[in-house]
Amino acid sequence: MVENKIGWSSAENTDNSRSGLNHAGIENFKDNPLYHVPRELTQDALDAKDPKKDGPVLLEFKTFTVKKDESLFKLDELTGIIESIRGSWENDPKTYKHFDKMYNTMKVEEEIVILAVRDSNTIGLSDVTSDDEGTWNSLVKSSGHSDKPAGSNGSRGLGKHAPFLASRYSAVLYGTLNKQGEMGFQGVAKLATYKKDGIKYRENIYYGIKNGYKPITDLSFLPDDFKRKEVGTDKFIFGFKFDENWKDHFVKVISENFLLAFYEEKLIVNVDGKEISKDTLPDIIEEICQSEPSGHHIIKEFYTALTEGQPFSLVINIKDVVEQQPVLLYLAKGDEFSNTISMNRSSGMKIFNKDNFRKPPVRFVGFLTIKGPDLNKILSETETATHKGWHVNINENSEDEEVQKNKEIKRVIEKIDKWISGNVHGLAPKIKKESIDLIGLEQILPKKSDKSEPLAEISEEALKEKIKSIKIVPLSFSQRELIKTKKKKRKNNPNPTPKPPNPNPKPPREKKGNVSKVRSIYDEINEFYKVVITPKVTGNVKLQIQAMGENGRFVDISLNDVKLRKGNQLTTVSLTDNVVGPLGLVKDERCELQITLNELTPYSLEVHTV
Repeated sequence: MVENKIGWSSAENTDNSRSGLNHAGIENFKDNPLYHVPRELTQDALDAKDPKKDGPVLLEFKTFTVKKDESLFKLDELTGIIESIRGSWENDPKTYKHFDKMYNTMKVEEEIVILAVRDSNTIGLSDVTSDDEGTWNSLVKSSGHSDKPAGSNGSRGLGKHAPFLASRYSAVLYGTLNKQGEMGFQGVAKLATYKKDGIKYRENIYYGIKNGYKPITDLSFLPDDFKRKEVGTDKFIFGFKFDENWKDHFVKVISENFLLAFYEEKLIVNVDGKEISKDTLPDIIEEICQSEPSGHHIIKEFYTALTEGQPFSLVINIKDVVEQQPVLLYLAKGDEFSNTISMNRSSGMKIFNKDNFRKPPVRFVGFLTIKGPDLNKILSETETATHKGWHVNINENSEDEEVQKNKEIKRVIEKIDKWISGNVHGLAPKIKKESIDLIGLEQILPKKSDKSEPLAEISEEALKEKIKSIKIVPLSFSQRELIKTKKKKRKNNPNPTPKPPNPNPKPPREKKGNVSKVRSIYDEINEFYKVVITPKVTGNVKLQIQAMGENGRFVDISLNDVKLRKGNQLTTVSLTDNVVGPLGLVKDERCELQITLNELTPYSLEVHTV
């Protein structure tokens, strides 16, 4: 019977290589298994979408158990192999301890927990019976290789290693029914090289037909939980080890990383009875936020940008590609946002979060999608195994063709980054030519209304410097110090000669005023500022209005006009080179000005006498 040929076995290690705990593929995902496992499993399902079927990809995560004494899986064989691995690494304390724990755990466990991951509306794995071709061998038996086309969510052949981190025994079983009617079932445990009965063996231990390490193709005798009745692929994480909160983690990770796929109805995921779809997404997002100590999660920001944001579009031209490649960006602004953009592929999977924005003029959130298929393809080639960004390595020692290709990719990325930055800075209110809103004088100037736009949301294009705060500083005239001279003794002259009158007498010295108080009220309806000055001495005064940057330097600004109010009468005040006046001030008598500027800019205003 076929059952007698089934079991666990590994190939002989003829080249005497050694492989221990640090498996090259698995190491990429060890930093956060609870994040990488659901993400990689979901992207695999999306990549396998059947283009001839309508509707979304369906993916289910569900746990069940099998009895340890289930004869079909012959766990006594796997236990014996683990014991041999432990014995082969006695001189390596770390490796020995790891496999000693694994061995003792398997010995005492009566039931093995399985996490089943099943996809539908997919194409299944191809060439099940082939020894070296097709997606079956690529998934089960190869490392660092994938038969997926470039531009797929996972095309490096590394993401398939992530699920092993969720297994106590670093073991995953695979089942498939493909469109050609082929069925297959096989497992692999990625452990360590070992020696048994004087023979050295490799680190990959396969479950299936022992002769040739082949998959089982007659699935009629498998337990129902492992059978496949429709086209698609199953992955069974053997000895699932995540704690009872795994469902909440999976829901959170999958919702954030595949937000676009859910929103565009490309994907529906069921996590142990909890459905994530376009219809349930708003409620799921609220639950995710409520589970956070702060009551907030960035997925809500991204969803707001996607559903309510202002759209922007860009077209990229790629060398040797006829079709233009579109990029779509949604931006929303608000004080609650974190200045982050979710960067996504057209398939619906997030690549990474972009948050390295320098001094944006407003708080914002964004959602970007690379729509062009060829652009998706070339950018995917720059990603790391864990999809954390675009990284272009231009090695001048490489072939000229490769160098030029990477330079082209880098140019495209720089163009996208510059376009994003331009749209972010364009979120500020448009320039107004008639007046300026001086709201921002929080500590000094009273506001007529709280509805005015804060200066923090004004375009930086009007001034390159960013201003920290706004204040008005009244400064008095600088006066020359009196020159002190010694009094000369008068000589006795009984008949002094009178001094003739000066033919060119100097005009009497102008008495200069000084400012005691300055306050301003913004008139939202008429869009001007009422500036009230209270002099502390009588005299004439000239006012200069400038802006101060965060480096302390003064910058001139352009005043439109200044009017002096007396009762109901308005009189235009002289304005020369941003200097207002002269104004005749009377001590303690209120002076009211109406001021407008030529443009609305985020300045820190300085008003002083000259």
